[in-house]
Amino acid sequence: MKALAALLLIFVLCPAFAQPAPGRQQWDGQHMHRDFGRPMPPPERRMSWEERQRLREQVRSGNMTRDEARERWRQQRGLEPGRSPEERQQLRRDVQDANRDLEKR
Repeated sequence: MKALAALLLIFVLCPAFAQPAPGRQQWDGQHMHRDFGRPMPPPERRMSWEERQRLREQVRSGNMTRDEARERWRQQRGLEPGRSPEERQQLRRDVQDANRDLEKR
């Protein structure tokens, strides 16, 4: 009888332990979705394949160091049309404040 109870307990608890960890793959009933933590930047802020390839070639040829290429890539990604760094920082603060207000509700 104890063996049957233990076996039943194992069958009941196994699916609970098989659940994915938060932030991993999730099933919505039709498709598996992955949560990578950060959304992709909008297309206008993404560097094209050709631009990335050009940076790689400059690093390989020795015209640019990896750190310089990385800095150029960060500058390219960080550009938001029509906004100064101060405006972007203020916008981030406003979004954080709004999120904090939502959490309090």
